[in-house]
Amino acid sequence: MLKVLIVDDEKIIRETIADLIDWDALSLKLIGTAKDGIEAYNIILDEYPEIVLTDIKMPGLSGLDLIQRIHAVNKDTQFIILSGYGEFEYAKKAMQYGVRHYLLKPCNEEQIIDSLKDVRKDYADYLTSKDTPPQSFIARNMNLNLMVGIMNDSLSPETDKEFSYIFSNYKRYLDFDNVPYEIFYIYFVTPESYPLLLEKLQQFRDDICPGIVFNIIYVYNTLIFFFKSVNDDLGKIYNFLDTVVLDQSVTIKYRHDHCPNLSAMLKELIPHIKKYEIIYFTEGSNTLSIYNYQNIIKEVQRITASIYSPEKASSGQAFLELRSTLSSLSDADFLKQLASSVIIFSVARLRSFDMVDAAEFLIKLEKEKDCREISNLLDDQLTCFFEEYHSQKYTGDISHKIQEYVESHICDSGLSLKWIAENYLFMNVDYLSKRFLKETGCKFSRYLTDMRIKRAKEILASSDLDSIQNVADMVGCGNNPQYFSQIFKKSTGMSPSKYMKMLHGDAEY
Repeated sequence: MLKVLIVDDEKIIRETIADLIDWDALSLKLIGTAKDGIEAYNIILDEYPEIVLTDIKMPGLSGLDLIQRIHAVNKDTQFIILSGYGEFEYAKKAMQYGVRHYLLKPCNEEQIIDSLKDVRKDYADYLTSKDTPPQSFIARNMNLNLMVGIMNDSLSPETDKEFSYIFSNYKRYLDFDNVPYEIFYIYFVTPESYPLLLEKLQQFRDDICPGIVFNIIYVYNTLIFFFKSVNDDLGKIYNFLDTVVLDQSVTIKYRHDHCPNLSAMLKELIPHIKKYEIIYFTEGSNTLSIYNYQNIIKEVQRITASIYSPEKASSGQAFLELRSTLSSLSDADFLKQLASSVIIFSVARLRSFDMVDAAEFLIKLEKEKDCREISNLLDDQLTCFFEEYHSQKYTGDISHKIQEYVESHICDSGLSLKWIAENYLFMNVDYLSKRFLKETGCKFSRYLTDMRIKRAKEILASSDLDSIQNVADMVGCGNNPQYFSQIFKKSTGMSPSKYMKMLHGDAEY
Protein backbone atom coordinates (compact mmCIF):
# COMPACT_ATOMS: atom_id res chain seq x y z
CA MET A 1 0.00 0.00 0.00
CA LEU A 2 1.09 3.56 -0.67
CA LYS A 3 1.56 5.60 2.51
CA VAL A 4 -0.19 8.94 3.10
CA LEU A 5 0.62 11.84 5.46
CA ILE A 6 -1.81 14.70 6.25
CA VAL A 7 -0.31 18.11 7.13
CA ASP A 8 -2.39 21.06 8.38
CA ASP A 9 -2.05 23.52 11.25
CA GLU A 10 -5.78 23.22 11.98
CA LYS A 11 -6.45 20.15 14.12
CA ILE A 12 -10.07 19.81 13.04
CA ILE A 13 -9.08 19.62 9.36
CA ARG A 14 -6.39 16.99 10.02
CA GLU A 15 -8.73 14.81 12.04
CA THR A 16 -11.71 15.25 9.70
CA ILE A 17 -9.79 14.13 6.61
CA ALA A 18 -8.17 11.26 8.54
CA ASP A 19 -11.57 9.95 9.71
CA LEU A 20 -13.55 10.76 6.55
CA ILE A 21 -11.63 8.62 4.05
CA ASP A 22 -11.81 4.82 3.84
CA TRP A 23 -8.08 4.38 3.29
CA ASP A 24 -8.18 0.58 2.91
CA ALA A 25 -10.76 0.85 0.14
CA LEU A 26 -8.28 3.02 -1.80
CA SER A 27 -5.38 0.64 -1.07
CA LEU A 28 -3.72 3.45 0.89
CA LYS A 29 -2.25 3.52 4.39
CA LEU A 30 -2.55 6.65 6.53
CA ILE A 31 0.68 6.81 8.55
CA GLY A 32 -0.27 9.90 10.57
CA THR A 33 -0.77 13.65 10.64
CA ALA A 34 1.51 16.66 11.24
CA LYS A 35 0.61 20.10 12.59
CA ASP A 36 3.31 22.06 10.73
CA GLY A 37 5.93 21.82 8.00
CA ILE A 38 8.87 21.05 10.28
CA GLU A 39 7.10 18.11 11.92
CA ALA A 40 5.99 16.89 8.49
CA TYR A 41 9.52 17.20 7.08
CA ASN A 42 10.93 14.95 9.80
CA ILE A 43 8.12 12.40 9.41
CA ILE A 44 8.68 12.26 5.64
CA LEU A 45 12.42 11.66 6.10
CA ASP A 46 11.69 8.80 8.52
CA GLU A 47 8.61 7.16 6.99
CA TYR A 48 8.84 8.12 3.27
CA PRO A 49 5.12 8.38 2.49
CA GLU A 50 4.45 8.33 -1.22
CA ILE A 51 1.58 10.87 -0.90
CA VAL A 52 1.50 14.03 1.24
CA LEU A 53 -1.72 16.04 1.52
CA THR A 54 -0.62 19.45 2.86
CA ASP A 55 -1.98 22.88 3.66
CA ILE A 56 -0.19 25.58 1.65
CA LYS A 57 0.03 28.25 4.39
CA MET A 58 1.26 27.27 7.85
CA PRO A 59 3.39 29.01 10.48
CA GLY A 60 7.09 28.12 10.56
CA LEU A 61 7.74 25.96 7.52
CA SER A 62 4.90 26.52 5.04
CA GLY A 63 3.50 23.92 2.69
CA LEU A 64 5.40 25.53 -0.18
CA ASP A 65 8.67 25.45 1.81
CA LEU A 66 7.99 21.82 2.69
CA ILE A 67 7.49 20.91 -0.97
CA GLN A 68 10.72 22.69 -1.93
CA ARG A 69 12.75 20.93 0.75
CA ILE A 70 11.35 17.47 0.02
CA HIS A 71 11.75 17.99 -3.72
CA ALA A 72 15.46 18.63 -3.10
CA VAL A 73 15.99 15.27 -1.36
CA ASN A 74 13.27 13.01 -2.78
CA LYS A 75 11.42 13.66 -6.02
CA ASP A 76 9.35 10.47 -5.56
CA THR A 77 6.93 12.10 -3.09
CA GLN A 78 3.61 13.20 -4.59
CA PHE A 79 1.82 16.22 -3.07
CA ILE A 80 -1.82 17.30 -2.90
CA ILE A 81 -2.21 20.97 -1.93
CA LEU A 82 -4.97 22.15 0.42
CA SER A 83 -5.56 25.85 -0.08
CA GLY A 84 -8.05 28.59 0.71
CA TYR A 85 -9.39 31.35 -1.50
CA GLY A 86 -6.77 33.89 -2.54
CA GLU A 87 -3.83 31.48 -2.20
CA PHE A 88 -3.60 30.35 -5.81
CA GLU A 89 -0.27 32.18 -6.32
CA TYR A 90 1.28 29.85 -3.76
CA ALA A 91 -0.18 26.88 -5.58
CA LYS A 92 1.29 28.10 -8.88
CA LYS A 93 4.75 28.17 -7.27
CA ALA A 94 4.25 24.62 -5.99
CA MET A 95 3.42 23.49 -9.50
CA GLN A 96 6.97 24.44 -10.50
CA TYR A 97 8.03 21.42 -8.43
CA GLY A 98 5.72 19.04 -10.25
CA VAL A 99 2.70 19.37 -7.95
CA ARG A 100 -0.40 18.76 -10.06
CA HIS A 101 -3.19 18.33 -7.52
CA TYR A 102 -4.95 21.23 -5.80
CA LEU A 103 -7.94 21.12 -3.44
CA LEU A 104 -9.80 24.29 -2.51
CA LYS A 105 -11.08 24.47 1.07
CA PRO A 106 -13.70 23.53 2.00
CA CYS A 107 -13.65 20.27 0.03
CA ASN A 108 -15.83 17.20 0.33
CA GLU A 109 -15.11 13.48 0.56
CA GLU A 110 -15.62 12.84 -3.15
CA GLN A 111 -13.16 15.55 -4.16
CA ILE A 112 -10.50 14.24 -1.78
CA ILE A 113 -10.97 10.66 -2.99
CA ASP A 114 -10.73 11.74 -6.64
CA SER A 115 -7.48 13.58 -5.93
CA LEU A 116 -6.04 10.59 -4.07
CA LYS A 117 -6.91 8.29 -6.99
CA ASP A 118 -5.33 10.72 -9.46
CA VAL A 119 -2.13 11.10 -7.48
CA ARG A 120 -1.90 7.34 -7.00
CA LYS A 121 -2.02 6.97 -10.79
CA ASP A 122 0.61 9.71 -11.19
CA TYR A 123 2.87 7.90 -8.76
CA ALA A 124 2.59 4.65 -10.72
CA ASP A 125 3.34 6.51 -13.97
CA TYR A 126 6.32 8.21 -12.34
CA LEU A 127 7.81 4.91 -11.18
CA THR A 128 7.42 3.53 -14.67
CA SER A 129 9.22 6.44 -16.31
CA LYS A 130 11.95 7.37 -13.82
CA ASP A 131 15.54 6.34 -14.41
CA THR A 132 18.03 6.08 -11.55
CA PRO A 133 21.20 4.61 -13.10
CA PRO A 134 23.02 3.36 -9.96
CA GLN A 135 19.91 1.69 -8.61
CA SER A 136 18.94 0.32 -12.03
CA PHE A 137 22.41 -1.16 -12.49
CA ILE A 138 22.28 -2.97 -9.18
CA ALA A 139 18.66 -4.00 -9.72
CA ARG A 140 19.42 -5.50 -13.14
CA ASN A 141 22.23 -7.59 -11.72
CA MET A 142 20.56 -8.49 -8.42
CA ASN A 143 16.82 -8.93 -8.90
CA LEU A 144 17.13 -12.15 -10.89
CA ASN A 145 19.53 -13.66 -8.36
CA LEU A 146 17.37 -12.57 -5.43
CA MET A 147 14.24 -14.14 -6.90
CA VAL A 148 16.11 -17.31 -7.83
CA GLY A 149 17.53 -17.43 -4.31
CA ILE A 150 14.04 -17.24 -2.81
CA MET A 151 12.79 -19.97 -5.14
CA ASN A 152 15.79 -22.14 -4.35
CA ASP A 153 15.38 -21.74 -0.58
CA SER A 154 11.67 -22.55 -0.85
CA LEU A 155 11.89 -25.83 -2.77
CA SER A 156 12.49 -28.18 0.15
CA PRO A 157 9.31 -29.99 1.28
CA GLU A 158 10.00 -28.93 4.87
CA THR A 159 9.77 -25.23 4.07
CA ASP A 160 5.99 -25.05 3.55
CA LYS A 161 5.47 -23.35 6.92
CA GLU A 162 8.76 -21.44 6.99
CA PHE A 163 8.17 -18.69 4.43
CA SER A 164 8.66 -15.92 6.99
CA TYR A 165 12.10 -17.30 7.84
CA ILE A 166 13.08 -17.61 4.17
CA PHE A 167 11.88 -14.11 3.34
CA SER A 168 13.78 -12.67 6.32
CA ASN A 169 17.04 -13.37 4.47
CA TYR A 170 15.95 -11.00 1.69
CA LYS A 171 14.15 -8.19 3.55
CA ARG A 172 17.22 -5.98 3.28
CA TYR A 173 16.72 -5.83 -0.49
CA LEU A 174 13.06 -6.51 -1.30
CA ASP A 175 9.81 -5.03 -0.02
CA PHE A 176 7.63 -8.04 0.87
CA ASP A 177 4.76 -6.17 2.49
CA ASN A 178 3.82 -2.90 0.79
CA VAL A 179 3.85 -3.30 -3.01
CA PRO A 180 1.03 -5.21 -4.80
CA TYR A 181 1.85 -7.70 -7.58
CA GLU A 182 0.06 -9.16 -10.59
CA ILE A 183 0.68 -12.77 -11.60
CA PHE A 184 -0.41 -14.51 -14.82
CA TYR A 185 -0.46 -18.26 -15.49
CA ILE A 186 -0.48 -19.41 -19.14
CA TYR A 187 -1.29 -23.11 -19.46
CA PHE A 188 -0.62 -25.74 -22.16
CA VAL A 189 2.58 -24.09 -23.40
CA THR A 190 4.63 -26.90 -24.93
CA PRO A 191 8.45 -26.86 -24.89
CA GLU A 192 8.31 -26.32 -28.68
CA SER A 193 6.03 -23.25 -28.47
CA TYR A 194 7.69 -21.75 -25.37
CA PRO A 195 10.64 -19.97 -27.11
CA LEU A 196 8.35 -18.14 -29.56
CA LEU A 197 5.87 -17.20 -26.84
CA LEU A 198 8.71 -15.94 -24.63
CA GLU A 199 10.03 -13.82 -27.50
CA LYS A 200 6.59 -12.31 -28.12
CA LEU A 201 6.07 -11.60 -24.43
CA GLN A 202 9.43 -9.86 -24.14
CA GLN A 203 8.78 -7.87 -27.31
CA PHE A 204 5.38 -6.81 -25.93
CA ARG A 205 7.05 -5.69 -22.69
CA ASP A 206 9.74 -3.69 -24.53
CA ASP A 207 7.26 -2.01 -26.89
CA ILE A 208 4.18 -1.48 -24.72
CA CYS A 209 5.31 -1.66 -21.07
CA PRO A 210 9.01 -0.67 -21.09
CA GLY A 211 9.04 0.42 -17.46
CA ILE A 212 7.79 -2.88 -16.06
CA VAL A 213 10.14 -5.67 -14.96
CA PHE A 214 8.60 -9.00 -16.01
CA ASN A 215 9.79 -11.99 -13.97
CA ILE A 216 9.08 -15.03 -16.17
CA ILE A 217 9.04 -18.67 -15.05
CA TYR A 218 8.59 -21.74 -17.21
CA VAL A 219 7.88 -25.19 -15.83
CA TYR A 220 6.48 -28.16 -17.70
CA ASN A 221 3.73 -26.80 -20.02
CA THR A 222 3.12 -23.65 -17.93
CA LEU A 223 4.50 -20.14 -18.40
CA ILE A 224 4.13 -17.80 -15.43
CA PHE A 225 5.01 -14.12 -15.28
CA PHE A 226 4.63 -11.59 -12.48
CA PHE A 227 5.39 -7.91 -11.92
CA LYS A 228 4.71 -4.98 -9.62
CA SER A 229 1.12 -3.83 -10.01
CA VAL A 230 0.48 -1.02 -12.50
CA ASN A 231 -3.27 -0.83 -13.08
CA ASP A 232 -3.19 1.00 -16.41
CA ASP A 233 -1.21 -1.77 -18.09
CA LEU A 234 -3.49 -4.68 -17.16
CA GLY A 235 -5.84 -3.97 -20.07
CA LYS A 236 -2.90 -3.99 -22.47
CA ILE A 237 -1.75 -7.35 -21.11
CA TYR A 238 -5.23 -8.84 -21.48
CA ASN A 239 -5.33 -7.65 -25.10
CA PHE A 240 -1.92 -9.17 -25.72
CA LEU A 241 -2.95 -12.52 -24.27
CA ASP A 242 -6.21 -12.55 -26.22
CA THR A 243 -4.68 -11.63 -29.57
CA VAL A 244 -1.22 -13.22 -29.47
CA VAL A 245 -1.24 -16.01 -26.93
CA LEU A 246 -4.63 -17.39 -27.91
CA ASP A 247 -3.72 -17.33 -31.60
CA GLN A 248 -2.05 -20.75 -31.37
CA SER A 249 -2.62 -24.04 -33.12
CA VAL A 250 -3.35 -25.61 -29.73
CA THR A 251 -5.75 -23.91 -27.34
CA ILE A 252 -3.92 -22.10 -24.55
CA LYS A 253 -5.66 -20.87 -21.43
CA TYR A 254 -4.57 -18.29 -18.90
CA ARG A 255 -5.63 -16.85 -15.57
CA HIS A 256 -4.68 -13.75 -13.62
CA ASP A 257 -4.43 -13.14 -9.87
CA HIS A 258 -3.90 -9.87 -7.99
CA CYS A 259 -1.74 -10.25 -4.88
CA PRO A 260 -1.60 -7.57 -2.15
CA ASN A 261 2.18 -7.90 -1.79
CA LEU A 262 5.26 -9.89 -2.78
CA SER A 263 4.97 -12.19 0.23
CA ALA A 264 1.42 -13.27 -0.69
CA MET A 265 2.39 -13.66 -4.34
CA LEU A 266 5.32 -15.97 -3.56
CA LYS A 267 3.24 -18.03 -1.13
CA GLU A 268 0.77 -18.60 -3.96
CA LEU A 269 3.38 -19.22 -6.65
CA ILE A 270 5.88 -21.54 -4.97
CA PRO A 271 3.50 -24.48 -4.31
CA HIS A 272 2.67 -24.47 -8.05
CA ILE A 273 6.27 -24.87 -9.18
CA LYS A 274 8.14 -26.77 -6.45
CA LYS A 275 7.06 -30.21 -7.75
CA TYR A 276 9.05 -29.75 -10.97
CA GLU A 277 12.67 -30.88 -11.33
CA ILE A 278 13.84 -27.91 -13.42
CA ILE A 279 12.42 -24.38 -13.29
CA TYR A 280 13.48 -21.81 -15.88
CA PHE A 281 13.52 -18.26 -14.51
CA THR A 282 13.88 -15.36 -16.97
CA GLU A 283 14.27 -11.63 -16.47
CA GLY A 284 15.15 -9.42 -19.43
CA SER A 285 17.61 -11.35 -21.60
CA ASN A 286 18.90 -13.49 -18.72
CA THR A 287 17.65 -16.99 -17.96
CA LEU A 288 18.67 -19.17 -15.03
CA SER A 289 17.76 -22.81 -14.58
CA ILE A 290 16.68 -23.65 -11.04
CA TYR A 291 17.48 -27.29 -10.34
CA ASN A 292 15.19 -28.80 -7.77
CA TYR A 293 17.73 -31.18 -6.26
CA GLN A 294 16.03 -31.04 -2.91
CA ASN A 295 18.43 -33.18 -0.88
CA ILE A 296 21.50 -31.23 -1.97
CA ILE A 297 19.74 -27.90 -1.51
CA LYS A 298 18.58 -28.89 1.96
CA GLU A 299 22.08 -30.03 2.92
CA VAL A 300 23.72 -26.82 1.67
CA GLN A 301 21.16 -24.73 3.57
CA ARG A 302 21.91 -26.65 6.77
CA ILE A 303 25.67 -26.35 6.40
CA THR A 304 25.54 -22.65 5.48
CA ALA A 305 23.49 -21.85 8.58
CA SER A 306 26.05 -23.75 10.69
CA ILE A 307 28.89 -21.60 9.35
CA TYR A 308 27.45 -18.66 11.26
CA SER A 309 27.45 -20.49 14.57
CA PRO A 310 28.81 -18.55 17.58
CA GLU A 311 31.26 -21.41 18.17
CA LYS A 312 34.24 -20.93 15.90
CA ALA A 313 35.22 -24.62 15.95
CA SER A 314 31.75 -25.76 14.83
CA SER A 315 31.63 -22.95 12.31
CA GLY A 316 35.01 -23.92 10.89
CA GLN A 317 33.96 -27.55 10.50
CA ALA A 318 30.80 -26.47 8.66
CA PHE A 319 32.89 -24.23 6.40
CA LEU A 320 35.09 -27.20 5.40
CA GLU A 321 32.00 -29.38 4.92
CA LEU A 322 30.40 -26.83 2.58
CA ARG A 323 33.62 -26.51 0.60
CA SER A 324 33.72 -30.30 0.16
CA THR A 325 30.04 -30.54 -0.82
CA LEU A 326 30.21 -27.82 -3.47
CA SER A 327 33.50 -29.01 -4.96
CA SER A 328 31.90 -32.40 -5.67
CA LEU A 329 29.27 -30.91 -8.01
CA SER A 330 29.78 -31.07 -11.77
CA ASP A 331 26.80 -29.02 -13.01
CA ALA A 332 28.02 -25.42 -13.43
CA ASP A 333 24.54 -23.86 -13.60
CA PHE A 334 23.37 -25.66 -10.48
CA LEU A 335 26.60 -24.74 -8.67
CA LYS A 336 26.05 -21.07 -9.57
CA GLN A 337 22.53 -21.31 -8.22
CA LEU A 338 23.78 -22.67 -4.89
CA ALA A 339 26.65 -20.16 -4.73
CA SER A 340 24.22 -17.28 -5.26
CA SER A 341 21.97 -18.49 -2.43
CA VAL A 342 24.92 -19.00 -0.07
CA ILE A 343 26.23 -15.47 -0.69
CA ILE A 344 22.84 -13.79 -0.25
CA PHE A 345 22.25 -15.79 2.95
CA SER A 346 25.69 -14.78 4.23
CA VAL A 347 25.37 -11.07 3.46
CA ALA A 348 22.06 -10.99 5.34
CA ARG A 349 23.99 -12.01 8.46
CA LEU A 350 27.07 -9.83 8.10
CA ARG A 351 26.46 -6.20 8.96
CA SER A 352 29.78 -5.04 7.48
CA PHE A 353 28.84 -6.38 4.03
CA ASP A 354 25.98 -5.09 1.94
CA MET A 355 24.25 -5.42 -1.40
CA VAL A 356 27.14 -3.85 -3.30
CA ASP A 357 29.42 -6.67 -2.13
CA ALA A 358 26.84 -9.28 -3.13
CA ALA A 359 26.26 -7.65 -6.53
CA GLU A 360 29.97 -7.54 -7.33
CA PHE A 361 30.33 -11.23 -6.48
CA LEU A 362 27.28 -12.27 -8.52
CA ILE A 363 28.52 -10.35 -11.55
CA LYS A 364 31.82 -12.24 -11.36
CA LEU A 365 29.97 -15.51 -10.77
CA GLU A 366 27.83 -15.10 -13.88
CA LYS A 367 30.94 -14.87 -16.08
CA GLU A 368 32.37 -18.20 -14.90
CA LYS A 369 31.65 -21.42 -16.81
CA ASP A 370 34.04 -23.86 -15.15
CA CYS A 371 32.96 -25.62 -11.93
CA ARG A 372 36.44 -25.41 -10.42
CA GLU A 373 36.62 -21.66 -11.00
CA ILE A 374 33.13 -21.21 -9.57
CA SER A 375 34.11 -23.18 -6.45
CA ASN A 376 37.33 -21.16 -6.06
CA LEU A 377 35.46 -17.87 -6.42
CA LEU A 378 32.92 -18.89 -3.79
CA ASP A 379 35.64 -20.27 -1.53
CA ASP A 380 37.54 -16.96 -1.58
CA GLN A 381 34.40 -14.96 -0.77
CA LEU A 382 33.28 -17.31 2.00
CA THR A 383 36.77 -17.22 3.52
CA CYS A 384 36.47 -13.45 3.70
CA PHE A 385 33.00 -13.72 5.27
CA PHE A 386 34.16 -16.40 7.72
CA GLU A 387 37.13 -14.37 8.94
CA GLU A 388 35.02 -11.23 9.26
CA TYR A 389 32.28 -13.01 11.19
CA HIS A 390 34.70 -14.35 13.78
CA SER A 391 37.09 -11.42 13.92
CA GLN A 392 37.55 -9.91 17.37
CA LYS A 393 38.15 -6.57 15.67
CA TYR A 394 34.66 -6.50 14.13
CA THR A 395 33.11 -3.10 14.59
CA GLY A 396 31.10 -2.49 11.43
CA ASP A 397 27.34 -2.19 11.24
CA ILE A 398 24.80 -0.53 9.00
CA SER A 399 24.16 2.39 11.33
CA HIS A 400 27.88 3.06 11.59
CA LYS A 401 28.11 3.22 7.79
CA ILE A 402 25.17 5.63 7.67
CA GLN A 403 26.69 7.84 10.36
CA GLU A 404 30.06 7.92 8.60
CA TYR A 405 28.37 8.89 5.35
CA VAL A 406 26.36 11.66 7.02
CA GLU A 407 29.44 13.09 8.72
CA SER A 408 31.36 13.28 5.44
CA HIS A 409 28.40 14.65 3.42
CA ILE A 410 26.76 16.97 5.96
CA CYS A 411 27.00 19.93 3.56
CA ASP A 412 24.83 18.13 0.97
CA SER A 413 21.34 19.65 1.00
CA GLY A 414 19.98 16.55 -0.76
CA LEU A 415 21.14 14.19 1.98
CA SER A 416 18.43 11.76 3.09
CA LEU A 417 18.11 8.17 4.24
CA LYS A 418 16.29 7.31 1.01
CA TRP A 419 19.22 8.59 -1.07
CA ILE A 420 21.71 6.67 1.08
CA ALA A 421 19.57 3.52 0.83
CA GLU A 422 19.16 3.65 -2.95
CA ASN A 423 22.54 5.02 -4.06
CA TYR A 424 25.08 4.06 -1.39
CA LEU A 425 23.92 0.94 0.47
CA PHE A 426 21.44 -0.29 -2.19
CA MET A 427 18.99 -1.48 0.44
CA ASN A 428 15.29 -1.18 1.17
CA VAL A 429 14.71 2.22 2.82
CA ASP A 430 11.95 0.97 5.15
CA TYR A 431 14.21 -1.80 6.42
CA LEU A 432 17.08 0.66 6.80
CA SER A 433 14.95 3.15 8.73
CA LYS A 434 13.83 0.50 11.22
CA ARG A 435 17.35 -0.89 11.53
CA PHE A 436 18.83 2.57 12.22
CA LEU A 437 16.21 3.28 14.88
CA LYS A 438 16.78 -0.11 16.51
CA GLU A 439 20.57 0.21 16.57
CA THR A 440 20.80 3.87 17.63
CA GLY A 441 17.54 4.52 19.48
CA CYS A 442 17.10 7.60 17.29
CA LYS A 443 15.17 8.26 14.08
CA PHE A 444 17.32 9.25 11.12
CA SER A 445 15.71 12.68 10.72
CA ARG A 446 16.49 13.52 14.36
CA TYR A 447 20.07 12.30 13.95
CA LEU A 448 20.58 14.33 10.74
CA THR A 449 19.18 17.48 12.36
CA ASP A 450 21.36 16.99 15.45
CA MET A 451 24.46 16.52 13.30
CA ARG A 452 23.69 19.68 11.32
CA ILE A 453 23.20 21.70 14.51
CA LYS A 454 26.38 20.24 16.02
CA ARG A 455 28.38 21.13 12.91
CA ALA A 456 26.83 24.62 12.79
CA LYS A 457 27.87 25.24 16.40
CA GLU A 458 31.43 24.20 15.56
CA ILE A 459 31.52 26.56 12.58
CA LEU A 460 30.04 29.47 14.53
CA ALA A 461 32.55 28.92 17.34
CA SER A 462 35.62 28.77 15.13
CA SER A 463 35.04 31.11 12.21
CA ASP A 464 34.47 34.74 11.35
CA LEU A 465 31.87 34.09 8.68
CA ASP A 466 29.97 37.21 7.76
CA SER A 467 26.54 35.69 7.23
CA ILE A 468 24.27 32.97 8.52
CA GLN A 469 23.70 32.02 4.87
CA ASN A 470 27.29 30.72 4.68
CA VAL A 471 26.82 28.62 7.80
CA ALA A 472 23.56 27.23 6.41
CA ASP A 473 25.37 26.32 3.18
CA MET A 474 28.08 24.44 5.07
CA VAL A 475 25.61 22.24 6.97
CA GLY A 476 23.32 21.38 4.06
CA CYS A 477 20.59 23.98 4.64
CA GLY A 478 21.81 26.60 2.17
CA ASN A 479 18.76 26.35 -0.04
CA ASN A 480 16.59 27.40 2.93
CA PRO A 481 18.42 29.50 5.56
CA GLN A 482 15.07 30.31 7.19
CA TYR A 483 14.56 26.61 7.89
CA PHE A 484 18.13 26.42 9.26
CA SER A 485 17.42 29.30 11.64
CA GLN A 486 14.19 27.65 12.78
CA ILE A 487 15.72 24.26 13.59
CA PHE A 488 18.75 25.92 15.20
CA LYS A 489 16.53 27.97 17.50
CA LYS A 490 14.35 24.96 18.28
CA SER A 491 17.46 23.00 19.30
CA THR A 492 19.41 25.69 21.18
CA GLY A 493 16.73 28.13 22.29
CA MET A 494 18.30 31.00 20.35
CA SER A 495 18.84 32.07 16.75
CA PRO A 496 22.22 31.49 15.04
CA SER A 497 22.92 35.25 15.26
CA LYS A 498 22.30 35.35 19.00
CA TYR A 499 24.38 32.21 19.46
CA MET A 500 27.23 33.88 17.57
CA LYS A 501 26.96 36.98 19.75
CA MET A 502 26.98 34.83 22.87
CA LEU A 503 30.23 33.20 21.77
CA HIS A 504 31.97 36.39 20.62
CA GLY A 505 30.55 38.99 22.96
CA ASP A 506 28.26 41.82 21.87
CA ALA A 507 30.10 42.64 18.66
CA GLU A 508 27.89 43.22 15.65
CA TYR A 509 27.23 40.13 13.63
